[in-house]
Amino acid sequence: MRKQLIILIAVLALIGCANRGIGPQGGPQDTVPPIPLRSIPENGALEFKDRKIEVRFNEYLQLDNISQNLIMSPPQQRTPEVKARGKNLVVQLSDSLQENTTYTLDFGNAVCDFTEKNPLPNYLFAFSTGPVIDTLEIRGRVYDAETLNPVQGITVGIQSNLDDSAFTTLPFDRIARSDTVGAFRISNMKEGAYRLYAVEDISRDYRLTIGEPLAFADSLVTPEVHPHLVTDSLGNDSIIGYDYGPADLQLWLFTETLPRLYLARTQRDKEHMIQVFFSSSPDSLPTFRPMRPSENDSTRTDEGWIDPTPYIYTSYSPHGDTVTMWLTDSIAISQDTLYLEARFRRTDSLFRLEWATDTLRAFWRAPRLSAKALKLQQKRNQNRRLEINSNARSSFEMYDTLRITCSTPLTEIIPDSIHLFEQIDTISKPVPFTIAPYDTMTQRITLLASLKAGKKYELRIDSAAFHDVYHVPNNRLTYSLQLKTPEDYSTLRVRLNPYLPKARIQVLNSSDKVVRELPAAPDGAFFRYLKPDTYYLRLYIDENEDGLWTTGSWEEHRQPEPVYYYPEKLQTKSNWDFEEEWDYMAVPQTEAKPKELIKAAPKKR
Repeated sequence: MRKQLIILIAVLALIGCANRGIGPQGGPQDTVPPIPLRSIPENGALEFKDRKIEVRFNEYLQLDNISQNLIMSPPQQRTPEVKARGKNLVVQLSDSLQENTTYTLDFGNAVCDFTEKNPLPNYLFAFSTGPVIDTLEIRGRVYDAETLNPVQGITVGIQSNLDDSAFTTLPFDRIARSDTVGAFRISNMKEGAYRLYAVEDISRDYRLTIGEPLAFADSLVTPEVHPHLVTDSLGNDSIIGYDYGPADLQLWLFTETLPRLYLARTQRDKEHMIQVFFSSSPDSLPTFRPMRPSENDSTRTDEGWIDPTPYIYTSYSPHGDTVTMWLTDSIAISQDTLYLEARFRRTDSLFRLEWATDTLRAFWRAPRLSAKALKLQQKRNQNRRLEINSNARSSFEMYDTLRITCSTPLTEIIPDSIHLFEQIDTISKPVPFTIAPYDTMTQRITLLASLKAGKKYELRIDSAAFHDVYHVPNNRLTYSLQLKTPEDYSTLRVRLNPYLPKARIQVLNSSDKVVRELPAAPDGAFFRYLKPDTYYLRLYIDENEDGLWTTGSWEEHRQPEPVYYYPEKLQTKSNWDFEEEWDYMAVPQTEAKPKELIKAAPKKR
């Protein structure tokens, strides 16, 4: 027994000692990316005729989103097949290679180690099918032309064919893709002069397709290399270094004014209302014709069918891109499916406008209700009154207009039943006003009146002052409002030095959205009635003097109108007057935008 006990204690001790080495032992985390050791062929190989490339690394690999990261230049129609096999990176080329051409495989950040996924940043592999390998390169950045934000995922390419038609008919000679800060680098270029372009290559054909956002350099780009002496850190020796460039190219990405116009969808959320949505504003309003049942189904008859056209009220949104049809015929409303023949404008594949005819199906699915809920709904419908809202409120802006909004279009307005009073102590003084409709079908109206700063007013609407298309009147309503005073606002004068006659100055909010806009003036643009808030400034040079920022045009070889940001934010206060003098050339154009307004480069699809 004693001998067995000694053996048991010894075994337990050994197990305890063994357990000390099991499990994580701590220590620093691996942050070192994989390192290439050798490859077949060598990086920079000449006279390469094969279609397989294999690179050996010092550790096991994994690939991160290789389809989005890998760029092969010159581009190939079929993407190379890339795999990670243990410590090897294997590339199988799919297309044949051109003779006497330098090829570059830019893996971006796709090559990572297997354990911690540390990427090998901007890994490049180059080879030549001829006796020399080209080494010139150019660099730059892609910016959104209107906001000056960097743009990621844009294909940047060069063309040795200097004809304008090459941009739309031939694939790029060499390409790169902009990164998270909009930067690009086109490497392994030959000597010569090139056209430089950028495109959001949605079609993935490495050229411009109509409708894709684009950018282009105004002048030819010639890659150059300049040697210079570099002294080591001890100051004992000098070696020759090389500067490749140009390295500061700037491309302004813009979308041409070629909006694609098409019928987006038809919906019938309510049984008495049909809405038709278009992708953009048409140049001519569409027309609609209710179709007989037999036009859609030859087995059906038209017996009992009534043409609802005389009982349909049609309204258009301010830009004409949304059409609303209000059904007032009970037979049409009761049908769960209505068919309409629509004739409308749309763009073809070349962005040319054409007339089209289509059949629209407006389907209404009534919600399932219990008998009690259905009875309650019918009672509400019987007692329904026209819903009315107004923007009248206690702190009414001095520059605002008094408005009334109705839930359905109006067919009758009784002006004598609408009253506006100024409240002076306990006395109500009538205020004259005029009524102006806001849209095509009177669903919103404005009351034009001379309102005084700081004064209190009361808007009274008598019952049955309005009737909608369903002959439903409104209830009696009263709204109170009080105008703000000039002391509640701040004023801002922006003076350009030097003065730029064609400049237009914009006041922006913290979301980079335009709050106000005025043309530049010799004594400064004067912005009144600004709410106390944080603002920013931007200007654009209105070269065509149309009062709008104008995008570029490839057909006219016209760049977008230049944009500049004021480098500081402005904090306004109530009852304060501010004046800013702005030299818009003092800070480089791409460096002046305040950092809090710069959005991370949106990745283009």
